[in-house]
Amino acid sequence: MGKKVLIIYAPYGSGHKSIADKINNYFEENSDLELKVLDVAKYSNLLGKLSIKIFDVFTKHSFHKTFSFIYDIADNKLASLSQMKIVKKAFDNESLRKEITDFNPDLTISTHFFGGNIVSYYNKIGLTNSRIMTVITDYVSHSYWRKDHESQDAFIVANEIMKNEMMKKGIDGKKIYPFGLPFDRRKMENLESREKILFKYNIDPTKKTYLFFGGGAMGSMGSLDYLKALIWQELPINIIFISGKNQKLEEKARRYVMKRKATNVKVLGFTKDVYNLLSISDVVISKPGGATLTECIDMRVPLILIPGNGGPEKYNARYICKKKYGCKVFNAFGLVRAVKKTLKNERLVEKWRENMGKHDKNESTKKILELTIKLLKDKN
Repeated sequence: MGKKVLIIYAPYGSGHKSIADKINNYFEENSDLELKVLDVAKYSNLLGKLSIKIFDVFTKHSFHKTFSFIYDIADNKLASLSQMKIVKKAFDNESLRKEITDFNPDLTISTHFFGGNIVSYYNKIGLTNSRIMTVITDYVSHSYWRKDHESQDAFIVANEIMKNEMMKKGIDGKKIYPFGLPFDRRKMENLESREKILFKYNIDPTKKTYLFFGGGAMGSMGSLDYLKALIWQELPINIIFISGKNQKLEEKARRYVMKRKATNVKVLGFTKDVYNLLSISDVVISKPGGATLTECIDMRVPLILIPGNGGPEKYNARYICKKKYGCKVFNAFGLVRAVKKTLKNERLVEKWRENMGKHDKNESTKKILELTIKLLKDKN
């Protein structure tokens, strides 16, 4: 029987699950470890379900300024003191205990701090004896990620900047690994030809292509006004709008495209063809989610960032602007201006792409597997 690895996440945004899945898929293909992926929220108590509902309301209705305010004031030692009490009340119950103790992991990889917190608690009361690796899924570390650092064996972070910031907060630098966020390199290296992708989606090869990730919270219409503003301008570009699993957004976007007879706009729902679409795109328009930014950076596709959910996404956007991988806008009119600027100044986009080219090749999932094996050996 191989060593057991629990990959645990909580669904506060899609990035935590996305990164958990990327790790699981790579481990399945490249190791003989026994794996289990667990959504801690499926076993949450009333408080946990309420917290997820509140998060969904904030993202659905774009209360990003309020969320950022709450996120910032909670980023201190005092606010995080009661963190473990909250986690226990929200998630600890007999069902979750049985699910985790029956699997009995040798190592836990957590892509949301709640997952690492709960396993750390179970270790302390003797229910489990698991090493813990935490993957911080954004380009900033909140105190909630750091609060339980003494019980963690490793932190995976996006870059050296984050490592240095965490060390200044008192975290042992030997525990911090700036591997970058997990990225599915296999899909990047098995792309279809540009000609085949353009034909498949009926894309005009003479125009610049802007890939617009407009999905996110179910029922959220936040990105629709931005799309409408672009369509209204009748710019000489291709627009591929991906609404993800947000069917309501997809339907409204399709209706508007038909109303405006915008033949240069393709509206897609959920698709597994993201890497192929990235490969033919000149610029990505998106909210600044950690997982999406990682894919764009490694695919060398510059970014125009529209307002996200606030909180960590605000800092993600700052990182992109600081590294000059793209720019951010604050409203639909700003997006139109930014797109026009990239059309008039092709050198600007090329410079963003060159800056991305200086970014180290992302081998995060490979390095995480190597570290996992090392931690499991050290446990023996």
